[in-house]
Amino acid sequence: DEAISRANALPTAFQASVFARDIGVALRAADRLDASAVMVNDPTTFRTDWMPFAGRRTSGYGTGGIGYTLRDMTQEKMVVLRRG
Repeated sequence: DEAISRANALPTAFQASVFARDIGVALRAADRLDASAVMVNDPTTFRTDWMPFAGRRTSGYGTGGIGYTLRDMTQEKMVVLRRG
């Protein structure tokens, strides 16, 4: 409880790690952490390109990652074509 309260009180938050033998304990802790991603039994340095990377609190706004960046830099247009 204290560790989660202290982590959630920090001014910045990107990713968090939870180390536990009991997966239920780890998942409950992950649910309570205010982070955009929580690694279980792995350091916060783990990341792949398909994972969203987002800041919380004063860490910033928006989500990074290849797919999210592509969407942010793309303007969609719909074209409706009536045939006949």
